Amino acid sequence: MLRDLHIRNLAVLEEASIELGSGFNVLSGETGAGKSIVVDSLALLSGVRASSELIRTGADSLTVTGFFDPDRACRKLLQAAGIELEADVQPEDGVESEDSELVIRREVSRSGRNRVFVNDRPVTLKLLGEIAPYLIRIHGQREELGLVAPELQRTWLDLCGKSEAEKLLRRVAAAYANYRTAAERLERLSGDDRSRHERIDFLRFQLAELDEAELELGEEDDLRREREVLRHSEAIRQALLTASDQLFDREGAAYDQINRSRQALQDVEAWEPEAAGWVKELDELAIRLSELETGVRHRLDAVEADPRRLDAIEERLVTLERLFRKHGATSAETLERRAALAAELAELEGDESTLAEVEEQVQQALASYREAAAALSEGRRKWAEQLARRVRKELRDMALEKARFAVRLDRRRRAESALQVAGEGVEFGVHGYDHVVFVFSPNPGEELGPLDKVASGGELSRLYLAVQLATRSGAKTAGPVTLVFDEVDSGIGGGEAAKVGGKLKRLARGGQILAVTHLPQVASCADIHFKVSKQVRKGRTHTRLQQLSEDQRVDEVARMLAGSEVTDLSRSHARELIVGAGG
Repeated sequence: MLRDLHIRNLAVLEEASIELGSGFNVLSGETGAGKSIVVDSLALLSGVRASSELIRTGADSLTVTGFFDPDRACRKLLQAAGIELEADVQPEDGVESEDSELVIRREVSRSGRNRVFVNDRPVTLKLLGEIAPYLIRIHGQREELGLVAPELQRTWLDLCGKSEAEKLLRRVAAAYANYRTAAERLERLSGDDRSRHERIDFLRFQLAELDEAELELGEEDDLRREREVLRHSEAIRQALLTASDQLFDREGAAYDQINRSRQALQDVEAWEPEAAGWVKELDELAIRLSELETGVRHRLDAVEADPRRLDAIEERLVTLERLFRKHGATSAETLERRAALAAELAELEGDESTLAEVEEQVQQALASYREAAAALSEGRRKWAEQLARRVRKELRDMALEKARFAVRLDRRRRAESALQVAGEGVEFGVHGYDHVVFVFSPNPGEELGPLDKVASGGELSRLYLAVQLATRSGAKTAGPVTLVFDEVDSGIGGGEAAKVGGKLKRLARGGQILAVTHLPQVASCADIHFKVSKQVRKGRTHTRLQQLSEDQRVDEVARMLAGSEVTDLSRSHARELIVGAGG
């Protein structure tokens, strides 16, 4: 969820900051005021390519900064990239906290330099593109990010199946994993005899090399720690000698001062009530100090320079690092690799009966997969009808009452495929063998076609909204991702616009939506309303971005209703519209 957005020197917007909230956020303003600039700034945070033409005239660079509350999936992706958020590092009470802030900053300079920072750490644009879908998705007139992707269409269809789909998908994934394991094993065993023996020789060589090293789990860490001690043995001895001298050996050492303090207090015990307690504490302190000095002395006797041992450690670490470069980054990974090599060698050295057994295992695994994938496909046909019916219902309220929408399940042919369905080879994988395609026709008499072939930008925006509502089907949350709709209401008005506003507000429950709109019916549904305005000062255009108070919001909705001249009547109508929309 996006909490704060800061923009500097983007187009005509010199500097602006807005604090978004959960629920339905609306951005309005007169035509040409700069509403698209906000969408452009969010697109930059989404990882799109940037041009120096976006930089405000007279400025050397532009900056867009977003403050997000990332979900668990996003945080795991960041951790995999080596970026740990504060809550990941310091969980409370041993429980991993999700209350962590993610700050993304994008900088574009006139020189063409384009920099991305995640929590002030420089990262690649590629990484931003990978994490952006977990944070923000933009759907507008110019580009419908992801709507036409077959993978996303399949995911949305499976959402309709809810728990039934989850169960079937897990079953298919497990069956596919079993098949791949058996198929890869068969491929190794059934290779030509020469290649097989070459592989056996290679495996034996690698295992002999590993066994000769006699690798122990975790030994590299112990050796590195010991190496550091030996490298700095003189400094350690000097520090220990200094500590011992200050504690006991020198004149005026800590132990002597404690004894003198103890004697002084003991002399006044008869007159000072608290002196006896202090003497007892000093006795305990003297004992602890003596024990400490004994420990320091013991360690001092043990620390000594040992060049031969240091050379032996360096030589062992060289051997380990050579093995790690070939087999794994640590002793644990290398030992796991050794076990895998041994298992593969055992398979390759098996007799012909093993080959026959593995062939049978492959066929059994393939049969189990075919059965699981067929059950999933049957479920998808049922969910496809449900999804199409729900989407058509949503579209009727968005000036697309005559539009048709359907979900097709196709199969991609592949002659050499191991899986046969209805007598022909088909592509298959962890998600089954169905190729899911959303098809659409906006007007009567036109054939249904893929979304990227027949739907306009405005229709795609409304389709996305309809699919989101249909797949959630009563869910109370819009999810952790901030959804941005850029003029999804284009080309509609009146009662249809009010219905679109209501749908956006419904979809935003428990999540966050930012919608750019020019319709008062949509704006009246907002939980939080922002306005973009433009002024010319000293010959320069300045765009202002502000969150509206209740009275200001009434005036803005009245302007959207009546035009530039706001009257008491238009304000009254605006209040009625806002109250009626529950905004």
